[in-house]
Amino acid sequence: METWFTADLHLGHGNIIKYSNRPFMNPDEQLRANLEPRGTWQLSKETIEYHDTMLLEAINSRVKIGDTLWILGDFCMRDVAKAKAYRARIRCKNVNLVWGNHDSHSVATEFSRVVDQGMVSVAGQKIWLNHYPMRSWDGSFHGSWHLYGHVHGRLQAEDAAKPYTLTRDVGVDACDYKPISFAELQDWMQPRVKVFNQRKAQFIAGETVDFIE
Repeated sequence: METWFTADLHLGHGNIIKYSNRPFMNPDEQLRANLEPRGTWQLSKETIEYHDTMLLEAINSRVKIGDTLWILGDFCMRDVAKAKAYRARIRCKNVNLVWGNHDSHSVATEFSRVVDQGMVSVAGQKIWLNHYPMRSWDGSFHGSWHLYGHVHGRLQAEDAAKPYTLTRDVGVDACDYKPISFAELQDWMQPRVKVFNQRKAQFIAGETVDFIE
């Protein structure tokens, strides 16, 4: 069984599709989104439904029924009936939610587990989960990872520029609109762990290095 992570699906949320320039708009909508992404105009119902279907199919094509899926916030808009319907379309049985700023707490019963933030352990690796990106977190000095969402890929360049930070945006905008597995995260983190350990050793030795405790 595998553990998977994703965030910021924003199912049913048309504005996010144009704000984040997600590749699910028709040509006319795409052109308008390029010109005025924050305009008051609305996407078609068909586009929103297509967006939702593609994200849910991406989950179902990768995540098996017996796997574990963590959604790090902003599952869908604040509509309990719609949240229930969206959840029913995910075949995975063990789906957990980290609360995001667009999630209604009334949908808690639709998930196996709900948390504001917290630590999980996968194959011995500690991982701190939060909807929001953090600069320091529980166990960060001791090699725990931090997975987050919320920023829709806008911190990827910053994370790349600081390879000693064991952080990753797992939101759909930063992960090709599909969930990412723990195994994939291990591969991605491996070179960062090496730099982290080097910087930590230098920091402990009293050298002046850019390092976050």
